[in-house]
Amino acid sequence: MPLLSKIIFEYFDKNKSGTIDVSELKMIAEEMGCPLKDEDVEKSLQMIDKNHDGMVSYDEFQQWWQKRDRFSVLQEELEKQDRADHLEQWLEGVTQHFNFFDKDKSGFIHAHEFEALYNNLKQSYNLGSMEEARAMLDENNDGVISLQEYLRWLRAQRSH
Repeated sequence: MPLLSKIIFEYFDKNKSGTIDVSELKMIAEEMGCPLKDEDVEKSLQMIDKNHDGMVSYDEFQQWWQKRDRFSVLQEELEKQDRADHLEQWLEGVTQHFNFFDKDKSGFIHAHEFEALYNNLKQSYNLGSMEEARAMLDENNDGVISLQEYLRWLRAQRSH
């Protein structure tokens, strides 16, 4: 008698290509009570597709199917990717914001650039005086604010 994974694989391989494609994986997830959004089906296929040919072979399917928490694992990986994508977008936005105020493009916010940054930030954050804000952001007291200092300060603000 064939393995359950083989029976399921062959049942959902609707076009009998010997592989599972995106639409077939979507059907598997729906039929097993774990529907996925279209973009999540694409990402899931990429996670299962170990040789990166865009299709899931039976061997790849069997490795994934053998995991008792097969859909939980996919969901956790999708959530990790979403967090990584969100962090990447946040970092890009923060870097653009920093660079906007770094008028001389030195990679640092100098005293003459800080007032504009301070006026922008105080709209969203409780910074105290401009000197207090500069002291909070300039961790190493070198008189300039680096992107790293700015990122650390913003992360600390997010956790409050």
